[in-house]
Amino acid sequence: MKKFLLISVLSAFVFSFIGCDKNSSSQKEVIGVLLRNDNEAFFQAYKKGLLESAQKLNVTLQIYSANNDAAIQIDQIKTMLLNGVKNFVIIAYSTDLTEQITKIINSQGGSAAFSNVIPSVEALKVGKNFFYASSPETDAGNFQAQIIDNYFKKNPGKLSGKTLNVVYFNGEYGHPAQIYRKVGVMEGLQKLGYIVNIVAEYGANWDRASARQYLDLLIEGSGKKFDVVIAQNDEMALGAVDSLVSHGLVDNPSSPTKDIDNDGTALIVPVLGVDATDAGKASMASNQMYGTVLQDANAQAATALELVCQCMKNGSAQGYTTQGGLKAATQVTKEAPLTDSAVIGQCFVVPFVPVQK
Repeated sequence: MKKFLLISVLSAFVFSFIGCDKNSSSQKEVIGVLLRNDNEAFFQAYKKGLLESAQKLNVTLQIYSANNDAAIQIDQIKTMLLNGVKNFVIIAYSTDLTEQITKIINSQGGSAAFSNVIPSVEALKVGKNFFYASSPETDAGNFQAQIIDNYFKKNPGKLSGKTLNVVYFNGEYGHPAQIYRKVGVMEGLQKLGYIVNIVAEYGANWDRASARQYLDLLIEGSGKKFDVVIAQNDEMALGAVDSLVSHGLVDNPSSPTKDIDNDGTALIVPVLGVDATDAGKASMASNQMYGTVLQDANAQAATALELVCQCMKNGSAQGYTTQGGLKAATQVTKEAPLTDSAVIGQCFVVPFVPVQK
């Protein structure tokens, strides 16, 4: 009963479809879109990007949210396959689920492209019509390290020596972004010569309110000093900004958006996020959040949708070059699924882009 009730309240969006159909008949095929959830800022941007790309490609989409439930996502796939939908764009509940997903879709001769939550190597090996269309999370962390280094080079009086006292906010533990973004920023800072001292580290699960509460407790409790706040997404970074502002830890408490010392932020320390959401960029424009890294939701969405369209139209997307000029990766890296040469031709890397004032 729970399964049918949950599925019945899921949203679906349908648009006219021509571009990916091999035939010109009025009976149009549909691309299924399965999202882990549709309430996180990045997922909302990704869905918006899909809808915009669908209009350009004249594609029919049916979009469903799993509400962070693996069982629901599997039920959605099976239900859509029963209804004749064989081709999918997916943000999976977890990497561990992706092999099961691809096996189910492959059994019906379908295709899928995965973004954000990476597919496992084993998932991609199920068939050549399964793709990674996402951004390597290690790069996001590396760019954060570069932004931090640029800040302290421009403002040498803000740091004594090369010991960097850090407050660090993790997203959901075990999520690929949580693992690799931390690896990227810590390795990046070390390569740049910093000795990283983590004053406090929290798991705020991508959530703004949780990050604020954690930083409130640190400021009001231990009183430990820190030089920078690093968050794995903009929402947690904004929570840190909220906490710093509420405690008057700004250049001018009576005007919390005024950058008195011209270091690029009105806060006493730089705060960094990832995603370059509208809210994050607005905070930067207000001299609060210092920097972020663009995870291009529109480009990920467009790439994933194009790959699936190619599979529907031509039977394969092997060797395809997207309208944005992306081709499959050619070199293995340390970050899955780009670690295995057997699936490298199924991996389309959408680059991260650093964003700072």
